[in-house]
Amino acid sequence: MKHINLFLILCFSISLLVGCQNFNNEVALIITSDKIKHLSEQDIEAIGAQACADSDKRSVIANESSWLTQKLEKLTQTLPKKINDIEVNYKVYLNTDPNAWATANGCIRINSGLIKLLNDNELQAVLAHEQAHIALKHAIKSFKLAPYVGITNKEVVVLIKEEIAQQYEFEADHYALELLMSSNINPIGLVTMLKKMPIHSETKTSHPSNTKRIDRILDKLGNK
Repeated sequence: MKHINLFLILCFSISLLVGCQNFNNEVALIITSDKIKHLSEQDIEAIGAQACADSDKRSVIANESSWLTQKLEKLTQTLPKKINDIEVNYKVYLNTDPNAWATANGCIRINSGLIKLLNDNELQAVLAHEQAHIALKHAIKSFKLAPYVGITNKEVVVLIKEEIAQQYEFEADHYALELLMSSNINPIGLVTMLKKMPIHSETKTSHPSNTKRIDRILDKLGNK
């Protein structure tokens, strides 16, 4: 699907860290703006919960005895267990893509490819960033701003302005920085993590360039 320059597509059942899959024609449901404005936060959280459950069914999940799961459990020990009174739940997907994402209901998923790419400090930075999207209610805000939401058998597709989506990334980085510092975790992982991640294009993306994000993080660290 070709989309105009003023907007972009966010796939909340796919990564908010490294992008989203293309929107296809397998639309099961379109929620119009008239209907969106009547959705409560709980309704949107329920949509996120269903998207997460559907993704889990399609994915190969590392078992509880796996070193990947045990590593994730260790990394999350010093991070909040609840966000906005929502309990966070994690799973590792056996997938080589360096990917992580979150939904409004507290679901955070991380691919084995990302765990193998990053060190512990960098992984905690990723998890803090994903927690930030939940804490700041970015998915809920995006729903409310979208002209429509498309729900397929694979993803929830939300259309919002590019500059808003990019601002959400800056906000999540800032929140993650504060969270890491308050949890006595070295925040430099936010910088070194971005240096290892795929480079985002300067145009038509939900993410600012990695360079811009790094510059803002370093600027905030310099002011601490």
